[in-house]
Amino acid sequence: MIMRILVKGITIRHLAFALEALVSEDDVQIHIITEEPEIGLSQSLQPGSKMNSHPILKILVRHFPRDVDMNTFVRGMWISRALGIESAERGALIHLRSSLILITDKTFQIVGAGQISNDPIVFDYIYEPEFKESEKWFGASFSCPCSEEKCLSRGDGTCEYWSKKPIQTKTALETSIWLGKDPHETVSVELEKGIEDAREFLESPKYS
Repeated sequence: MIMRILVKGITIRHLAFALEALVSEDDVQIHIITEEPEIGLSQSLQPGSKMNSHPILKILVRHFPRDVDMNTFVRGMWISRALGIESAERGALIHLRSSLILITDKTFQIVGAGQISNDPIVFDYIYEPEFKESEKWFGASFSCPCSEEKCLSRGDGTCEYWSKKPIQTKTALETSIWLGKDPHETVSVELEKGIEDAREFLESPKYS
């Protein structure tokens, strides 16, 4: 019997959950829904990570737009995009620019520009983890070399920098505000949370 799971969002944690469920179980159908037009590329500056920060990044490397090694610092949007591609290749149904119409408990109709359901879909589980806002960080990307001492080179002629104080500059390529505990560790932390969430659900009595 196929277990239908609805993943409401496209953060790294959401996508890691989806991918882990697809890798771990054959009888799982994953639907990922977002109002965004794309995964990764449409999002603002988000914290990146070194390739060696988490084992799952080795699986995703073939989806990155350039060659990397284990010490390469990778843009956050590349990681999100790669998670989405890998999930889709493993069977996930991704609904972009879409929203949900609630019919009854766990029964929805999907409407929007992406793959839509003319008929209501009953989901066995809805993955919508709670996110708690924490510290505010200010981010910016620059052309290399960068004058900021803690700027992290991406190896493509650009670098990114995160600070708890507003970044006063006129040379930034892009700027962003990010909420979280530590932008330098968040990718590996969120990947692991999503994976753990998937494993806990798939091992729970209500699934097995």
